[in-house]
Amino acid sequence: MKLIKNIKFKFLFFILLFLIFLSIVKIFQIKEMIVVRENTLILIKKGTTEFNFLKNIKKQNINISNFEWFLIKNLFNRNTSLRYGEYFINKDTNLENFQKQLYSGKLYFRKFTLIEGSDSRLLKLKLDNTFGLIGDLPRLKEGIYKPDTYNYKWGDTKVSLLKTMEFEQEKILKKHWPQSKLGNIIKSQEEVLILASIIEKESKKKEELELISSVFVNRLRKKMRLQSDVTVAFGLDILGSKLNKKNLKDKNPYNTYLNYGLPPTPICYPSEAAIKAALNPKKSNYLFFVTDGKGGHRFSNTYAKHKKNIQQWLKKQKENKEIK
Repeated sequence: MKLIKNIKFKFLFFILLFLIFLSIVKIFQIKEMIVVRENTLILIKKGTTEFNFLKNIKKQNINISNFEWFLIKNLFNRNTSLRYGEYFINKDTNLENFQKQLYSGKLYFRKFTLIEGSDSRLLKLKLDNTFGLIGDLPRLKEGIYKPDTYNYKWGDTKVSLLKTMEFEQEKILKKHWPQSKLGNIIKSQEEVLILASIIEKESKKKEELELISSVFVNRLRKKMRLQSDVTVAFGLDILGSKLNKKNLKDKNPYNTYLNYGLPPTPICYPSEAAIKAALNPKKSNYLFFVTDGKGGHRFSNTYAKHKKNIQQWLKKQKENKEIK
Protein backbone atom coordinates (compact mmCIF):
# COMPACT_ATOMS: atom_id res chain seq x y z
CA MET A 1 0.00 0.00 0.00
CA LYS A 2 2.80 2.35 0.96
CA LEU A 3 4.55 1.53 -2.27
CA ILE A 4 1.45 2.48 -4.30
CA LYS A 5 1.12 5.74 -2.35
CA ASN A 6 4.77 6.56 -3.01
CA ILE A 7 4.37 5.86 -6.72
CA LYS A 8 1.24 8.06 -6.87
CA PHE A 9 3.03 10.87 -5.01
CA LYS A 10 6.05 10.71 -7.29
CA PHE A 11 3.81 10.66 -10.34
CA LEU A 12 1.85 13.69 -9.16
CA PHE A 13 5.07 15.46 -8.23
CA PHE A 14 6.48 14.75 -11.68
CA ILE A 15 3.28 16.02 -13.32
CA LEU A 16 3.48 19.19 -11.20
CA LEU A 17 7.12 19.74 -12.14
CA PHE A 18 6.26 19.13 -15.78
CA LEU A 19 3.40 21.67 -15.64
CA ILE A 20 5.68 24.22 -13.95
CA PHE A 21 8.28 23.59 -16.64
CA LEU A 22 5.67 24.07 -19.37
CA SER A 23 4.47 27.29 -17.69
CA ILE A 24 8.00 28.66 -17.54
CA VAL A 25 8.60 27.76 -21.17
CA LYS A 26 5.31 29.41 -22.13
CA ILE A 27 6.14 32.56 -20.13
CA PHE A 28 9.50 32.87 -21.86
CA GLN A 29 7.88 32.24 -25.23
CA ILE A 30 5.46 35.10 -24.58
CA LYS A 31 8.26 37.30 -23.21
CA GLU A 32 10.42 36.72 -26.29
CA MET A 33 7.67 36.78 -28.90
CA ILE A 34 8.23 39.36 -31.63
CA VAL A 35 5.42 41.91 -31.46
CA VAL A 36 6.80 44.63 -33.75
CA ARG A 37 7.92 43.30 -37.11
CA GLU A 38 8.73 46.61 -38.85
CA ASN A 39 10.26 49.91 -37.68
CA THR A 40 7.23 51.63 -36.16
CA LEU A 41 6.26 54.93 -34.55
CA ILE A 42 3.96 54.47 -31.56
CA LEU A 43 1.96 57.43 -30.23
CA ILE A 44 0.56 57.32 -26.70
CA LYS A 45 -1.77 60.20 -25.95
CA LYS A 46 -2.12 61.63 -22.45
CA GLY A 47 -4.64 59.71 -20.36
CA THR A 48 -4.52 56.52 -22.47
CA THR A 49 -5.06 53.39 -20.36
CA GLU A 50 -3.13 50.20 -21.06
CA PHE A 51 -6.36 48.47 -22.11
CA ASN A 52 -7.09 51.23 -24.66
CA PHE A 53 -3.48 51.23 -25.79
CA LEU A 54 -3.62 47.50 -26.60
CA LYS A 55 -6.79 48.13 -28.59
CA ASN A 56 -5.26 51.08 -30.49
CA ILE A 57 -2.06 49.33 -31.57
CA LYS A 58 -4.05 46.61 -33.33
CA LYS A 59 -4.53 49.22 -36.09
CA GLN A 60 -0.75 49.02 -36.59
CA ASN A 61 -0.84 45.22 -36.80
CA ILE A 62 0.57 44.81 -33.29
CA ASN A 63 -1.55 42.12 -31.66
CA ILE A 64 -0.99 41.54 -27.96
CA SER A 65 -3.67 40.06 -25.70
CA ASN A 66 -4.46 41.59 -22.31
CA PHE A 67 -3.30 38.33 -20.69
CA GLU A 68 0.08 38.38 -22.48
CA TRP A 69 0.64 42.08 -21.75
CA PHE A 70 -0.12 42.00 -18.03
CA LEU A 71 1.61 38.64 -17.47
CA ILE A 72 4.92 40.00 -18.77
CA LYS A 73 4.39 43.35 -17.08
CA ASN A 74 3.78 41.78 -13.65
CA LEU A 75 6.73 39.40 -13.97
CA PHE A 76 9.37 41.63 -15.57
CA ASN A 77 8.22 45.28 -15.59
CA ARG A 78 6.41 45.76 -12.32
CA ASN A 79 5.73 49.22 -10.83
CA THR A 80 5.81 50.83 -14.27
CA SER A 81 3.19 52.57 -16.38
CA LEU A 82 2.81 53.99 -19.88
CA ARG A 83 4.35 57.41 -20.41
CA TYR A 84 2.64 59.51 -23.05
CA GLY A 85 4.50 60.69 -26.14
CA GLU A 86 5.84 59.25 -29.36
CA TYR A 87 8.26 56.31 -29.49
CA PHE A 88 10.32 54.78 -32.27
CA ILE A 89 10.29 50.99 -32.02
CA ASN A 90 12.83 48.99 -34.02
CA LYS A 91 11.69 46.04 -36.07
CA ASP A 92 11.85 42.59 -34.47
CA THR A 93 11.27 43.95 -30.95
CA ASN A 94 9.98 41.40 -28.44
CA LEU A 95 7.22 41.99 -25.91
CA GLU A 96 9.47 42.57 -22.88
CA ASN A 97 11.62 45.17 -24.69
CA PHE A 98 8.53 46.76 -26.23
CA GLN A 99 7.16 47.38 -22.74
CA LYS A 100 10.51 48.65 -21.47
CA GLN A 101 10.72 51.24 -24.24
CA LEU A 102 7.19 52.49 -23.65
CA TYR A 103 7.78 52.70 -19.90
CA SER A 104 11.20 54.39 -20.29
CA GLY A 105 9.97 57.81 -21.44
CA LYS A 106 12.76 57.94 -24.08
CA LEU A 107 10.78 59.79 -26.70
CA TYR A 108 11.27 60.03 -30.44
CA PHE A 109 12.48 63.38 -31.78
CA ARG A 110 11.09 64.67 -35.04
CA LYS A 111 12.88 67.25 -37.20
CA PHE A 112 11.73 70.67 -38.39
CA THR A 113 13.77 72.56 -41.00
CA LEU A 114 13.59 76.28 -41.67
CA ILE A 115 15.16 76.85 -45.08
CA GLU A 116 17.45 79.83 -45.68
CA GLY A 117 15.57 82.59 -47.47
CA SER A 118 12.10 81.45 -46.33
CA ASP A 119 9.72 84.19 -45.22
CA SER A 120 7.06 84.32 -42.48
CA ARG A 121 4.29 83.24 -44.84
CA LEU A 122 6.12 80.01 -45.70
CA LEU A 123 7.12 79.46 -42.06
CA LYS A 124 3.50 79.77 -40.90
CA LEU A 125 2.35 77.32 -43.56
CA LYS A 126 5.01 74.82 -42.57
CA LEU A 127 4.34 75.12 -38.82
CA ASP A 128 0.60 74.70 -39.35
CA ASN A 129 1.20 71.52 -41.34
CA THR A 130 3.86 69.93 -39.13
CA PHE A 131 2.65 66.81 -37.33
CA GLY A 132 2.97 66.83 -33.56
CA LEU A 133 3.32 70.57 -32.96
CA ILE A 134 0.41 72.10 -31.05
CA GLY A 135 -0.91 75.51 -30.04
CA ASP A 136 -1.64 78.81 -31.72
CA LEU A 137 0.91 80.88 -33.57
CA PRO A 138 1.78 84.47 -32.65
CA ARG A 139 2.28 87.03 -35.42
CA LEU A 140 5.51 85.96 -37.09
CA LYS A 141 8.24 88.54 -37.65
CA GLU A 142 10.66 88.37 -40.54
CA GLY A 143 14.35 87.75 -40.03
CA ILE A 144 14.40 86.80 -36.35
CA TYR A 145 14.47 82.99 -36.65
CA LYS A 146 17.62 81.10 -37.55
CA PRO A 147 17.37 78.83 -40.61
CA ASP A 148 18.41 75.39 -39.41
CA THR A 149 17.10 71.91 -38.56
CA TYR A 150 15.57 71.58 -35.09
CA ASN A 151 14.48 68.61 -32.99
CA TYR A 152 11.06 68.56 -31.40
CA LYS A 153 8.82 66.02 -29.67
CA TRP A 154 5.19 65.24 -30.35
CA GLY A 155 3.14 67.59 -28.17
CA ASP A 156 5.69 70.43 -28.16
CA THR A 157 4.17 73.84 -28.83
CA LYS A 158 4.83 75.92 -31.92
CA VAL A 159 5.73 78.82 -29.65
CA SER A 160 8.44 76.79 -27.85
CA LEU A 161 10.03 75.86 -31.18
CA LEU A 162 9.91 79.49 -32.34
CA LYS A 163 11.60 80.62 -29.11
CA THR A 164 14.46 78.18 -29.76
CA MET A 165 14.81 79.42 -33.34
CA GLU A 166 14.81 83.05 -32.19
CA PHE A 167 17.38 82.34 -29.47
CA GLU A 168 19.70 80.70 -32.03
CA GLN A 169 19.43 83.71 -34.38
CA GLU A 170 20.19 86.08 -31.49
CA LYS A 171 23.31 84.02 -30.71
CA ILE A 172 24.50 84.44 -34.31
CA LEU A 173 23.95 88.21 -34.18
CA LYS A 174 25.76 88.57 -30.85
CA LYS A 175 28.65 86.50 -32.17
CA HIS A 176 29.22 88.58 -35.32
CA TRP A 177 27.98 92.06 -34.34
CA PRO A 178 31.27 93.05 -32.56
CA GLN A 179 33.20 92.28 -35.79
CA SER A 180 31.22 94.79 -37.85
CA LYS A 181 33.26 97.10 -40.08
CA LEU A 182 30.36 99.28 -41.13
CA GLY A 183 30.59 102.15 -38.66
CA ASN A 184 27.42 104.25 -38.84
CA ILE A 185 26.01 102.66 -42.00
CA ILE A 186 24.36 99.73 -40.19
CA LYS A 187 23.33 101.05 -36.79
CA SER A 188 21.57 98.11 -35.13
CA GLN A 189 21.22 94.36 -35.14
CA GLU A 190 17.75 94.83 -36.66
CA GLU A 191 19.38 96.60 -39.62
CA VAL A 192 21.90 93.75 -39.90
CA LEU A 193 18.99 91.33 -40.34
CA ILE A 194 17.37 93.61 -42.93
CA LEU A 195 20.52 93.85 -45.05
CA ALA A 196 21.35 90.15 -44.57
CA SER A 197 17.85 89.15 -45.68
CA ILE A 198 18.24 91.15 -48.94
CA ILE A 199 21.66 89.58 -49.57
CA GLU A 200 20.17 86.12 -48.89
CA LYS A 201 17.40 86.60 -51.44
CA GLU A 202 19.66 88.13 -54.09
CA SER A 203 22.11 85.23 -54.40
CA LYS A 204 22.14 81.48 -53.82
CA LYS A 205 25.92 81.32 -54.25
CA LYS A 206 27.68 81.50 -50.89
CA GLU A 207 30.90 82.73 -52.51
CA GLU A 208 29.06 85.80 -53.85
CA LEU A 209 27.41 86.98 -50.64
CA GLU A 210 30.21 89.35 -49.57
CA LEU A 211 30.36 90.92 -53.04
CA ILE A 212 26.58 91.40 -53.09
CA SER A 213 26.92 92.99 -49.64
CA SER A 214 29.61 95.35 -50.91
CA VAL A 215 27.27 96.65 -53.64
CA PHE A 216 24.52 97.52 -51.15
CA VAL A 217 26.94 98.99 -48.60
CA ASN A 218 28.62 101.11 -51.29
CA ARG A 219 25.22 102.41 -52.40
CA LEU A 220 24.22 103.19 -48.80
CA ARG A 221 27.50 105.11 -48.34
CA LYS A 222 26.83 107.14 -51.47
CA LYS A 223 23.19 107.75 -50.45
CA MET A 224 21.99 105.86 -53.53
CA ARG A 225 18.77 103.88 -53.63
CA LEU A 226 19.40 100.14 -53.22
CA GLN A 227 17.25 99.29 -56.26
CA SER A 228 16.80 95.68 -55.21
CA ASP A 229 14.18 93.61 -57.05
CA VAL A 230 13.74 91.22 -54.15
CA THR A 231 12.50 93.97 -51.81
CA VAL A 232 9.94 95.10 -54.38
CA ALA A 233 8.76 91.51 -54.88
CA PHE A 234 8.38 91.09 -51.10
CA GLY A 235 6.35 94.31 -50.80
CA LEU A 236 4.00 93.14 -53.55
CA ASP A 237 3.96 89.51 -52.31
CA ILE A 238 4.91 88.14 -55.72
CA LEU A 239 7.79 86.08 -57.10
CA GLY A 240 10.81 88.06 -58.30
CA SER A 241 10.50 86.39 -61.71
CA LYS A 242 7.03 87.97 -62.08
CA LEU A 243 8.23 91.57 -61.61
CA ASN A 244 7.71 94.07 -64.41
CA LYS A 245 8.63 97.74 -64.97
CA LYS A 246 5.26 98.90 -63.69
CA ASN A 247 5.94 97.14 -60.34
CA LEU A 248 9.12 99.16 -59.89
CA LYS A 249 6.98 102.33 -59.67
CA ASP A 250 4.60 100.90 -57.06
CA LYS A 251 4.51 103.05 -53.94
CA ASN A 252 5.14 100.81 -50.95
CA PRO A 253 7.73 100.92 -48.13
CA TYR A 254 9.67 98.01 -49.61
CA ASN A 255 10.21 99.57 -53.02
CA THR A 256 13.92 100.40 -52.89
CA TYR A 257 13.71 101.84 -56.42
CA LEU A 258 11.66 104.71 -54.94
CA ASN A 259 12.75 104.82 -51.30
CA TYR A 260 16.22 105.56 -49.92
CA GLY A 261 17.92 103.42 -47.29
CA LEU A 262 16.88 100.01 -46.04
CA PRO A 263 13.29 98.72 -46.13
CA PRO A 264 11.39 98.77 -42.80
CA THR A 265 11.86 95.07 -41.92
CA PRO A 266 13.80 92.02 -43.06
CA ILE A 267 12.26 90.24 -46.06
CA CYS A 268 13.21 86.67 -45.13
CA TYR A 269 15.13 84.56 -42.61
CA PRO A 270 18.82 85.01 -43.48
CA SER A 271 21.53 82.40 -42.93
CA GLU A 272 24.60 82.92 -40.77
CA ALA A 273 26.64 83.31 -43.97
CA ALA A 274 24.42 86.20 -45.10
CA ILE A 275 24.65 87.84 -41.67
CA LYS A 276 28.45 87.60 -41.76
CA ALA A 277 28.45 89.05 -45.27
CA ALA A 278 26.22 91.95 -44.20
CA LEU A 279 28.65 92.85 -41.43
CA ASN A 280 31.82 92.16 -43.41
CA PRO A 281 31.35 93.10 -47.08
CA LYS A 282 34.17 92.51 -49.51
CA LYS A 283 36.15 95.63 -50.39
CA SER A 284 35.02 96.75 -53.82
CA ASN A 285 33.86 99.77 -55.77
CA TYR A 286 30.92 97.91 -57.31
CA LEU A 287 27.56 99.65 -57.44
CA PHE A 288 25.59 97.31 -59.74
CA PHE A 289 25.06 93.61 -60.39
CA VAL A 290 22.91 91.58 -62.72
CA THR A 291 22.39 87.84 -63.15
CA ASP A 292 24.81 86.04 -65.47
CA GLY A 293 22.18 83.45 -66.41
CA LYS A 294 24.20 80.66 -64.75
CA GLY A 295 23.15 81.13 -61.13
CA GLY A 296 25.70 83.87 -60.42
CA HIS A 297 26.05 87.60 -61.14
CA ARG A 298 28.13 90.07 -63.10
CA PHE A 299 29.30 93.11 -61.11
CA SER A 300 30.15 96.61 -62.31
CA ASN A 301 31.08 100.01 -60.92
CA THR A 302 29.49 102.14 -63.66
CA TYR A 303 26.01 102.27 -65.12
CA ALA A 304 27.44 101.98 -68.64
CA LYS A 305 29.17 98.70 -67.77
CA HIS A 306 26.00 97.56 -65.97
CA LYS A 307 23.95 98.13 -69.16
CA LYS A 308 26.43 95.98 -71.12
CA ASN A 309 26.07 93.22 -68.53
CA ILE A 310 22.29 93.42 -68.85
CA GLN A 311 22.63 93.02 -72.64
CA GLN A 312 24.80 89.95 -72.11
CA TRP A 313 22.15 88.47 -69.82
CA LEU A 314 19.36 89.20 -72.34
CA LYS A 315 21.47 87.56 -75.06
CA LYS A 316 21.96 84.51 -72.86
CA GLN A 317 18.20 84.32 -72.24
CA LYS A 318 17.52 84.48 -75.97
CA GLU A 319 20.03 81.69 -76.65
CA ASN A 320 18.45 79.50 -73.97
CA LYS A 321 14.98 80.01 -75.54
CA GLU A 322 16.31 79.06 -78.97
CA ILE A 323 17.87 75.87 -77.58
CA LYS A 324 14.53 74.91 -76.04
